[in-house]
Amino acid sequence: METNLKEVLSSWLTKDLPELIEREYPVKLSRNIVAIIGPRRAGKTYFLFQIVKELLNSGYERENIAYIDFEDIRLKNLKPKDYSTFIKVLHEVFKEKNDKLILLLDEIQNLEEWQSWIRTLHNSNKYYIWVTGSSSKLSSKEIATQLRGRYSSLLLLPFSFKEFLKYKSVETKYLNVPEVKGKLLRNLREYLSFGGFPDVVKEEGEKEKIELLKIYKETIFYRDIVERFSIKSVAFLENFLTIIMDNFGNYISLSKLENYFKSIGLKKSKKTLSNYAKYFENAFFLFTVEKFGYKTKERVQQPKKVFPIDLGFYNLIPKFSENIGRLAESLVAISLYKSKFYNGIDFFYWKDYQQNEVDFVLKEGLKIKQLIQVTYASSKDEIEKRELKALLKASKLLRCKNLLIITWDYEDEIKIENKKIVFKPLWKWLLNISF
Repeated sequence: METNLKEVLSSWLTKDLPELIEREYPVKLSRNIVAIIGPRRAGKTYFLFQIVKELLNSGYERENIAYIDFEDIRLKNLKPKDYSTFIKVLHEVFKEKNDKLILLLDEIQNLEEWQSWIRTLHNSNKYYIWVTGSSSKLSSKEIATQLRGRYSSLLLLPFSFKEFLKYKSVETKYLNVPEVKGKLLRNLREYLSFGGFPDVVKEEGEKEKIELLKIYKETIFYRDIVERFSIKSVAFLENFLTIIMDNFGNYISLSKLENYFKSIGLKKSKKTLSNYAKYFENAFFLFTVEKFGYKTKERVQQPKKVFPIDLGFYNLIPKFSENIGRLAESLVAISLYKSKFYNGIDFFYWKDYQQNEVDFVLKEGLKIKQLIQVTYASSKDEIEKRELKALLKASKLLRCKNLLIITWDYEDEIKIENKKIVFKPLWKWLLNISF
């Protein structure tokens, strides 16, 4: 094993780093173990290479940074009994900077008793540690949980719109020039259609993009859900997922789902359906948004809105018309999901008994921070009165004056009932949002 370890660790020192799109995530040394979590194929390994590049630019040398891919067949038989040998070889090949080595541990689930390895390394106080893992063996969130309070998480999602534009080399300056703005809006439509998974973005043809998305969905379904949780009712789970996907951007009620399946002779308890939904959330295939309420019990009992983790999954749903408004709302939801993770700003939808609805209520601590409506409108005349009515009503009831309507390409500020409403184009909101 010592020979294999030397071979693997030494080969990293001469490995060329790939070209990559710099992701907009914080890279900083932490005393905690940093667990990189998120959906499969979002670029976790490439983000480890970005960490290497940024550290090299900040004064570190290659010999200070050990990247180890535990999918390497040469490490297949690495056991806990080899820990001392691993440490010896590690310090033989690499050298410390400020008394510490940097460890980037990829596909950590392949290491037997990996939790004990990581905790022992961390307890020695001699390493900065980043880890990634595969959802087919353990969920990304489980990696973090297993580290028992000694970690911080970094949520890595598919390309944001900013990162998508960076890959496409689209200029985001001089947007007052019609050609520049037109190109930006064309790219926004492509992003809304196929999402931001890096390899999907890189594919030129629509057919190839959709085939990749199908593969991602099937892999998540069979490896991350069916195999991992030993699901026996595979056909039922397929039906369940079909219904969930058909309702992306809409409401899902587990009680109604339970009754529906019961009506067609398929009995599954609400608890089982809830577990199925949670499996897909933990695999980062989708996420849910609760209805706003001041009491937890109120929120839990209400239908939830369900959104895909990436817009490309909409392409796997049979559709009979283009619904840009629904896609735009989902894109805002994905951005808020990411913002919640990094900024701690929670978000909900709001709806009253008269069916007035506000797409998103942003809450920071005990304070309602902002109310957001999303609409596919390019002028004031295209904005429906019911959206304004709902926004004003929620503003009064929730005592929030920060009112925003995200549009396709209309920008303005107006006053209604002594309340200012800001209209901002989707592309501008996406380019300005920070995490």
